[in-house]
Amino acid sequence: MKTVLLAFLLCTLTFNCQSQKNVSKTNKNYFIGSWILKERNYMEGTSKKSYPLRECEKKYSLVFEKLSNNIVLTKNYTAGKDCKLESNSGKMLVTITESSFSYLDLDLKRTEQYRILSANKFSILYSEILNGKVREIEDLYQRQ
Repeated sequence: MKTVLLAFLLCTLTFNCQSQKNVSKTNKNYFIGSWILKERNYMEGTSKKSYPLRECEKKYSLVFEKLSNNIVLTKNYTAGKDCKLESNSGKMLVTITESSFSYLDLDLKRTEQYRILSANKFSILYSEILNGKVREIEDLYQRQ
């Protein structure tokens, strides 16, 4: 009886690990391409509020590229009058899991929690102080 139970648990564990690997590979391919920041939302009590993006923030983008067997992320920013000052993070090696992606930004390890919303939209979730309260912020990105 113990042998049957042990075999069942081993099969279940193996199946779960395989399922997680397949989902992770799908997620990695999902991100490949260029994404632009479209919305910034937060919760006010039980209602979702939109936080207006500044003109330059509307041009922020994330670019995920496949190089060899790795995925790299480049963050593109604009600033200044008429948003003409452009800069980027450079190519950063990124590790993608089922609910987050991680990368080194300068010397800091960053882990971004994400949620896939559709084939062409995903959001990054984080906490920040907004209007004097700590709130969960959702940045919505759309495929370009």
